[in-house]
Amino acid sequence: MQRFSREQVTRVLLTVAILLSGVAMVPFIELPAQADITWQSLAGVYEPELRVNAPVGRPGSVFAFTGSNYPPNSLATVYVNGEPLGTVMTNDEGVATFMIDTTGAAVGQYNVTLEVDINASATTSIELVADGPVITPPFDFEGPTFYLAKVLYLPIIFKE
Repeated sequence: MQRFSREQVTRVLLTVAILLSGVAMVPFIELPAQADITWQSLAGVYEPELRVNAPVGRPGSVFAFTGSNYPPNSLATVYVNGEPLGTVMTNDEGVATFMIDTTGAAVGQYNVTLEVDINASATTSIELVADGPVITPPFDFEGPTFYLAKVLYLPIIFKE
C-alpha cells in the first residue's frame, strides 16, 4: 500500500475544492450577464454634481453652492482654481452646502471644486465681472462661508 505525502494530500484536497466550487455555479449558467465589470464602472460609484445659485456676479457677492450625490457623512474639500479653501461635511444623503464670499477678489473666472476623494469630485465655475449684479445667498441657505480673497481688516485708529 502506497503512502501519500502531506503535499500530495493537500494538492488533492485543493483540486477537489476548486472543482466543487465550479459545480456550485451550475445553477447560474442560464442567467444573463447584467453588465460588464470594468474599471470605469467600479471607479464611478458616485456621480456628484455641484450647483451654484448664480454663475456671474460682481466682486463682493456671496455665492451659494450645493453639492449632491457625494458619499454620505464624508469630509469634503472645497478648492478654487486648485487651491484648497476649507472643508465641509456631507450629510446622510451625500449633500453638502457652502458659500464663497468674493469680497476683495479680482475680476475673472474661478473654478470651484468640491471633492471627497478622487472618485467623488465635481467642478463648476463662477465669474466676477465689474458691472455684474451683487449676488446674495438664498434667505434660508446654511453652510460655512469661505473667503475667495485674503482680506485684512484693520481697526480704525485716530490720533489727536
